[in-house]
Amino acid sequence: MLHLVVLLALALATVSCSSGGDGGYTPATETADLCETPLAPTEPLCSAAFGDTIWAASHRSSYAQGSSAFPGPAAGATVTSAHLAIPSAGVPVIMSFSEPYDDGGRAVWSTVTGVDGAIVKVDHQTFELVDTYIPAEREDSAPTITLGISGAYTAIDAQNRFIVGRSRFVSFFGDSAEGDRASPIELKQRIFMPDEVFCNDNDIIAGMSLTYGGDLAFATELGNVFVIPANANPTDLGQLPIASANPDCGTADPANLEIVSNSIAADENGGIYLVTSAAMYRYQWDGTALEQAWRAEYETVEKPCAIRLGPGSGSTPSLMGTAADDDRFVVITDGQDLMHLVLFWRDEIPEAWEPIAPGKDRRIACEIPIRFGVPEATESCSEQSVAVRGYSAVVVNDLLRDPTINDSSMSLALAQNLVSALEGGIPEKAPFGFERIDWDPQSQTCASIWANTTVSVPNGIPSISEASGLVYGIGQRDGQWGLEGLDLDTGESVLWAPAGPGTCDPALTRIVGLLPGVSEVLEQVPNSCENSIYSATTVGPDSTVYTGTLIGMSRYTPDAMTELLPEAQIIAGLEQGSDLLTRAEMGARPGGISVRDYLRRALVQLGAADVVARETGLAEMSMQFREAQRAVDRAVQALDAGNPIDAELVEARAAIDAASNAL
Repeated sequence: MLHLVVLLALALATVSCSSGGDGGYTPATETADLCETPLAPTEPLCSAAFGDTIWAASHRSSYAQGSSAFPGPAAGATVTSAHLAIPSAGVPVIMSFSEPYDDGGRAVWSTVTGVDGAIVKVDHQTFELVDTYIPAEREDSAPTITLGISGAYTAIDAQNRFIVGRSRFVSFFGDSAEGDRASPIELKQRIFMPDEVFCNDNDIIAGMSLTYGGDLAFATELGNVFVIPANANPTDLGQLPIASANPDCGTADPANLEIVSNSIAADENGGIYLVTSAAMYRYQWDGTALEQAWRAEYETVEKPCAIRLGPGSGSTPSLMGTAADDDRFVVITDGQDLMHLVLFWRDEIPEAWEPIAPGKDRRIACEIPIRFGVPEATESCSEQSVAVRGYSAVVVNDLLRDPTINDSSMSLALAQNLVSALEGGIPEKAPFGFERIDWDPQSQTCASIWANTTVSVPNGIPSISEASGLVYGIGQRDGQWGLEGLDLDTGESVLWAPAGPGTCDPALTRIVGLLPGVSEVLEQVPNSCENSIYSATTVGPDSTVYTGTLIGMSRYTPDAMTELLPEAQIIAGLEQGSDLLTRAEMGARPGGISVRDYLRRALVQLGAADVVARETGLAEMSMQFREAQRAVDRAVQALDAGNPIDAELVEARAAIDAASNAL
């Protein structure tokens, strides 16, 4: 298996790169404020806004790829499942992991999409509930909580703050005792957003991300995007930058407004990516101003499939292409009856590029039908973000067979979504199918690489582990829920770890059953508390995989950690160092990382790879890494003095080439 040859390119974020260590090079240039990108192929540049790079945000990071450099359970591993009930009637959709505390442990944070707006904090080491924060129980004047996806998308920033954008406010939570992960949850700050950031009185926050500069970017359900500073003053926000997919939203017929039912993505060049029910957008953020860079329509139909949370695309935009000279895209699934994977050029469109078909937006690079291995299929549907690694995109089928459709008089869309998610646990109704589609930079086309017709992941967001070479999803087999692992290269199922029986707290189940139609389906599948209910399959620390479930969360722990090959780590460090020099040579983009910071990042990555080389006993290679760092260090000093840096970059590249030859 190709990925086992690369098993993997990770310098787990514990490797120090700013200090020289024994025999290492200590740069004169300060790098302590920077993050370290895991030493792995096709890994996006880390963002210092998040601090740690395990899985700190929805879909892992600002790139929203749903893929990790780090290992999960390996093919054929013995995996133990554990379930944790949560005293709140809802689903913790997204898990975010804190940075390690002094003892190496981590906290797991999540919101609960339910009636009480709960926040939960779990100890990763013991998998025990630390605290549940329900605003109405802790606050004298708790704000109104809106049912739906608002608040599902979250992040932990470099200040160890758990950030939640919900309804029309943003909350910051943390440890009540600083540095003590066993301490209860404390509300650190809450900022109520001014009315002007919303389209109208009914608009609320939908998704969020952190920019590479550390600012907080939000999207609303009615297509507004706005940005607030990381350390915003709640009583003096000033004039917030706002852009809208519905410029006339205040006066337009609500039926004609573009709707948002997903989160957003952000890249290192100031791009913020939003998909509405009608079009894909890039907004450009330069730290001060926010403006629309481009808009491209995609295909959709008026009535989405039963499990969709809204019209149009069911996927948060995923960013593809991580190196400076890669083809770079934003990836979604569209809203057609027969769903297609769509790639949009996210930067400049190649000069000679022609539209892929008459009437198609020139920004579309690829539009390929997804049939999940059934050639005659005329329908397919997914409500999940596309998992991306390198030029590979993995999509899961959510199209129920003979779904129950609530009576039209039942106005709660949430009830229909929950009924559909629960029916995914009924084998006769459950959807089946995974498919991998790749972009080929040589032919500049997309093609299906494999399709698996036998695996059923009814409603959970899939993830990819580069280290393990697997795609993970929370699946069902004959009504039994568990962890599925597919070989990323072949699509073959190589891992199955059953969950527990899925029994639920009757009291909390009764609350969920108050929604129209829900109690009826719960009678058919009463043991549904291992059902993932739209949750993300998250690759956590120590090769674990986490998922939210109905009224709880589950964790899958392998009996052994995946081994990491130092040679692959070193190769990744070489490639990353070279790429960062290329970026420095290309110059900074408006709103992007500066040339100086690209050079400083190169020092970090080369230093990380040098640590691995020295620990592996590769003395000659280590010497070349140190030579490369010295040259980059001199380039920074020359840049600061206003002098050319060409000669220093040539020396740095020569040393990187020599290190590569030494390997």
